[in-house]
Amino acid sequence: MSGIAGVIELKGSKKDKQKINILLDKISHRGDKREILDISGGYIGINTSYDFKTRVGQDIVLMDGRIYNLDHLMTEYNIGENNSLISDSEKICLLLNKAGKNIFRDFKGSFALVIVDKEENIYLVRDFIGTKPLYYYKDGKTLMFASEVKSLIGFTSDIKEFPPGSYMVNLSKPKIIKKVNTDNYTIINDQDSGTMEDKLEKYLLKSMDTRIADSNLNMGVWLSGGIDSSIVAALLKEFTDEVHTYSVGHESSPDLIAAKEVSDYLGTKHTEYMLDTEELFTNIPKAIYHLESFDAPLVRSTLGNMIVSKISASSDIVFSGEGGDELFAGYNYFLEYNSSRVIQKECVNAINSLHNTALQRVDRTSNAYGVNIKLPMLDENLLNYVLKIPPKNKVRKDKNTGKYILRKVAAKYLPDDIAWRSKDKFWEGAGIEDTLEKKIDTIITDKEFSDNVESPDGPALRNKEEAYYYKVFKDYYPDVNIEDILSFTQDFN
Repeated sequence: MSGIAGVIELKGSKKDKQKINILLDKISHRGDKREILDISGGYIGINTSYDFKTRVGQDIVLMDGRIYNLDHLMTEYNIGENNSLISDSEKICLLLNKAGKNIFRDFKGSFALVIVDKEENIYLVRDFIGTKPLYYYKDGKTLMFASEVKSLIGFTSDIKEFPPGSYMVNLSKPKIIKKVNTDNYTIINDQDSGTMEDKLEKYLLKSMDTRIADSNLNMGVWLSGGIDSSIVAALLKEFTDEVHTYSVGHESSPDLIAAKEVSDYLGTKHTEYMLDTEELFTNIPKAIYHLESFDAPLVRSTLGNMIVSKISASSDIVFSGEGGDELFAGYNYFLEYNSSRVIQKECVNAINSLHNTALQRVDRTSNAYGVNIKLPMLDENLLNYVLKIPPKNKVRKDKNTGKYILRKVAAKYLPDDIAWRSKDKFWEGAGIEDTLEKKIDTIITDKEFSDNVESPDGPALRNKEEAYYYKVFKDYYPDVNIEDILSFTQDFN
């Protein structure tokens, strides 16, 4: 976990160290070790929970996250250093010096990165899915950036999300260099289903292995009892005997029942938390402050994610199955499509919307409670293979199911009723939806909702629940242009 920030002024402007401290104070939950570095024109800084080498000779490197293929790139670019003796930040600098800014396209991982080279060029880089957040403000004389919106809100309302798969040099515009695009993936036509299932299983195991630096760590899983989190828990058991699983929901909710079955089957050390209506409602302002959004389905999920983050914070690493629905066409709306081309396009659209919807939720809640979260389903090598799998191997209308090929692999590790369990959104399976809708319906009147909907200056609010969340959001993030930082999950009415 880390949070990065910076304030850079054009030469001749007065440097103000107080600003960087304010930026970092707002994201102090992202790490208890702070370092501020004086650079030409301003300051950059980091809050982190890791021991990370920030100075490499005359270069500076700050990073939230991890780049997983540095050793591979060192070999590919014939850099003759002993990888075991140098830090990741040193590898990043050696690669940049050797290959230039084109190296950013080769980085695979989950990261937001700041580099200041010996010529005092400043680079900002973000991973291609947007797993790690980054926001910025730029005018003709100032660049400010931070890991969360809340850092910048006191200085400007003109905040923009730094685009996933992009880099920026100095005060230039962000340049997109890598993006998930349907044209990049040629559908496999020369493999039978069994071969594809075997390859998928290998990619899944490799993705888990890449994210486990030490098998002696205390490792956990956010376990909903759905197929994605359940297969992640099952695969983790291949690497360590002791796995901790964490679940939340109302008593007797479908998620809690399924998660307990998975835990018993795998033999995990299971912790479950019973949700309380009043507790959920009381946590709404905190959830929206951390989340930085008022999208109703996202807020619902955040309320549960906050609690599962809190109860899982004792684990050194916690895995989540986030991304499985997008890669494997798991949402129920995929069953409405008859065209393989449309299914593929919608998978790509769903993946490209993750950065400021589901991944925003996972990032904010995990960092708010000090959880080191890992997302193996969004491994780039895995993603590159899955998007080549024919859509007919994911969506089986004859069986009324998505994620078919993933379920086939999961059936090797899990009970059939879990491997073939129907899809529920987290907030449905945990029992959150009815609880919140009923409560908020007594607070927001029909007229107040109608006035909000008809306001020419307001966003398109979809129901009373979202109207309530928007009121809270405006208290924390007034005047911010939501079009530059938010997108919204599919209509849920």
